Amino acid sequence: MSTPPLQTPKKKFFTHQDIDVWLLAAGERRAKLHLQAAGPLNSHERHEAFAHMSELLLEAFEEMRVISGMLREDSEALRSHADGLRARSQNLLDRHGRAAAPSERFIAPSPAEVKQAESRMLELFKNGHSQGDS
Repeated sequence: MSTPPLQTPKKKFFTHQDIDVWLLAAGERRAKLHLQAAGPLNSHERHEAFAHMSELLLEAFEEMRVISGMLREDSEALRSHADGLRARSQNLLDRHGRAAAPSERFIAPSPAEVKQAESRMLELFKNGHSQGDS
């Protein structure tokens, strides 16, 4: 009457379906125990139900501890990978001299230059020229 364990030796990660199956099984088990615990006050079945509920709770804590540890490991691995990518990116930028000063092609034009370019484009379209015409 135990819930299927989430942790399997072959799996490094869990899918939503894995977790949903485990939660459904745990919920069904909890519901059965709840019905058993609702029996007569000092019955053996009631004490047994509470013992099984405690066991179910401990299993749930253990599964969450395992998942939490795996998520922590994954997070640390991703953070390390991101740090490596950031360092590599900075190295490439430094090697090409782009880190010291921004390239001219990345500097935004002044408002006057934008207005002048817009005026020229408007004039071209008013005169019926297309982009491909010279």
